[in-house]
Amino acid sequence: MRIVAVILLAGLLASCGFHLRGQQKFPFDSVAISPPSSSLALALKRAIREGSEAQVVDNPTKTSYRLEILSEMDDRIILSLDATGQVREYQLRYKVVFRLLDAKGNLRLPRSKLLLTRLLSYDISEILAKESEAALLNRDMQNDAVDQILRRLAAVKPDEN
Repeated sequence: MRIVAVILLAGLLASCGFHLRGQQKFPFDSVAISPPSSSLALALKRAIREGSEAQVVDNPTKTSYRLEILSEMDDRIILSLDATGQVREYQLRYKVVFRLLDAKGNLRLPRSKLLLTRLLSYDISEILAKESEAALLNRDMQNDAVDQILRRLAAVKPDEN
């Protein structure tokens, strides 16, 4: 019975066009990410190493491309208050600005901005749980930003020299 269900599920997935993501194809064999020690840079390095054949190098002079993270910011905005003036809902925001340069300093991907948002309901009686939830939502936004940056890098046309 389980074998039939697995075969049926595999057939349905194949017929709808579903396939595993596989390896990313980037226009570069190696890239340097600056600044190299931010949490976003570390997540990008890990994703590039695990999801492609490209290498991430620390020295920008030893590669033909440089991904620059120009700014990274997360903040929290109050969306609603209750009748007593207590916060009931926040909007969490995560903003990243980045660009891709080649070895000659030419822009391969112009200055790009990502803005991700999540809603967080808030209850003063559950402060620790809500702070933990906020941290999870921030990590989720960072992971979404990594995925979007990788898709944009993969869309860059290879150098035609």
